[in-house]
Amino acid sequence: MMLQNMRDKAQSWVAKVIVGVIVLVFAMTGWESISRFTSNDQKAAEVNGTVISTAEFEQAVSLQRRQLTQQLQQLGEQFDPDMIDERLLRESVLEGLIQRAVLLEGAQDANLRISEQMVDHMLLNTPDFQTNGQFDANRFDVVIRNMGMSSRMAFRDLVRQELMLAQLRNAYQATSFATPAERQMLARLENQSRDFAVIELDTDAASVEVSDAEVEQYYNDNQADFLTEEQVVLETLTLSRSDFFEGAEVDEAALESLYQREVGNLTEQRRASHILFEVSDDEAAVLEEAAAVKARLDAGEDFAALAKEVSDDPGTSNNGGDMGYVEHGSFDPAFDDALFALEENQVSEPVRSRFGVHLVKLTDLQSPEVPSLESMRPTLEQELKAEQVERRFVEASRELANLAYESEDLAEPARILNVEVETHGPLERSGGEGLTANPRIMAAAFAEDVLVDRRNSQLIELDADTVAVVRVKEHLKPEQRPLDEVRAEIADLLQFRKASELAAERAEQWVTQLEQGELDTQALAAELGNEWQVHEAISRSDRDVTQALLRNVFTMSKPGSTPEYAHFRQPDGSQWIVELRGVSIPEEALAEADSPMYGDYIAGQTGEQDFAGVQQQLQDQADIERF
Repeated sequence: MMLQNMRDKAQSWVAKVIVGVIVLVFAMTGWESISRFTSNDQKAAEVNGTVISTAEFEQAVSLQRRQLTQQLQQLGEQFDPDMIDERLLRESVLEGLIQRAVLLEGAQDANLRISEQMVDHMLLNTPDFQTNGQFDANRFDVVIRNMGMSSRMAFRDLVRQELMLAQLRNAYQATSFATPAERQMLARLENQSRDFAVIELDTDAASVEVSDAEVEQYYNDNQADFLTEEQVVLETLTLSRSDFFEGAEVDEAALESLYQREVGNLTEQRRASHILFEVSDDEAAVLEEAAAVKARLDAGEDFAALAKEVSDDPGTSNNGGDMGYVEHGSFDPAFDDALFALEENQVSEPVRSRFGVHLVKLTDLQSPEVPSLESMRPTLEQELKAEQVERRFVEASRELANLAYESEDLAEPARILNVEVETHGPLERSGGEGLTANPRIMAAAFAEDVLVDRRNSQLIELDADTVAVVRVKEHLKPEQRPLDEVRAEIADLLQFRKASELAAERAEQWVTQLEQGELDTQALAAELGNEWQVHEAISRSDRDVTQALLRNVFTMSKPGSTPEYAHFRQPDGSQWIVELRGVSIPEEALAEADSPMYGDYIAGQTGEQDFAGVQQQLQDQADIERF
């Protein structure tokens, strides 16, 4: 586990993906998400006179929200838009923008400089700006235009800023180092193993009583924890591509035209053999040689035998000159014209192509089997209907989007498009079944403009064949649940807490008695009616021991002449009582301390800590105002 982290740290380089990240971010959001324009917009924050506008801030929040939503959607059915805490999201984004402004000013104050050659090198070697491995100025312009950049210079300035930030970070991270003592200490810790025994103390919920007064007191102190879930009743309009097939009609003339195109694409295939004579300086001599071979063929000699004897094509000569089945246009025009003018088993006169001189023989002819119109009718009708449906679906989707935007509810769009309004709910943010199981529907339903302003949503693309619009018909805000409804729930919670606390108190008492010699391990096992589980030579990365237990065991002090004892809480409230018997470090651990991996890991950690300290100092010294 730690070694894997060391490998990851050792291979990291803070600046190697700068331009790629810029392209990805701005292709999604545009230049405004990180720019520093002076404007009269309302301020989100100000850092040493540098304004972070609300427009810039909202753009960055939108980007971060979309990224989080995409990550949550990968959870599938577990996706819940409510997982995104809007307040924490906005705070985090604003702090990130402030931090960037502070670092940029710190880099400038440190007189860091980025040359034009460095910027050129980064741009020329960025794959997003390349075609066939070479920098493409036209592609560069298209990419930055899609990012919302106003000019090449604006993008160069952005790259220069990012390189400057990387230079500032690298000044600390790339210059840190590890001392021999630090490497040895890390090697000893990483390779350490421990011998210990553990026994479990279960909770005893049955021995714990919870009074009505305690339940009522907890309810009164924590009423915010006992609210009903926020719910909505939704109305939806859905358009599905399949709904348009029923009304699609096929014109017979269009069907006939498509049929003719399809059968026109069917081409006959001809099997060819050839004898090739390569042309050197004396073309006339080659033509004379080809004519002589043609005469031998006309006299009755076997074509395959002559191909093996005289053909200069090593790929076909041993196979009688056979080239397989070909279609018109497969070869040199002169060769094609000669082949497709032959009758079956006929041999052409000498033919000159760019490859040389050929004698061509047609050995087989396969005419295409032309299917009848009726046999192809179902397929052709489906293709023509699909074309109509595609146009109608796109037009109807565009019309639905416009009507939803212009209408106060969904009644008028439903009437014009002749579709039904469906009602769903009440539903929580996690959604329901069918259409409302789709996270995009629920995310739209709980968006501020739909939930609070009661507007129709924008068009939601559920998949390639389905779009929808959603409207909140009723918003059921959280309400206080009565005490009688949650009494049993609170009693169970308090009983669990009391039982866990009681187990911890008993474990603490027994650990004290074990440490003072007032109790031995066998007596404790008898008291608990349980057995000690012994583990020997267990390393930090051992997978046979519960990880929560293992982490706690490795926090215990090294035992001296007597074992060390401790107790730790399990997730279910029960307790582990641990006897640490010994700590071992293999002799080869110190030899491994010279491995570059240990030095790289320590240097990386130290560099990050140094940079974090500088970053905090710059922020502490900055004049920051949040609005």
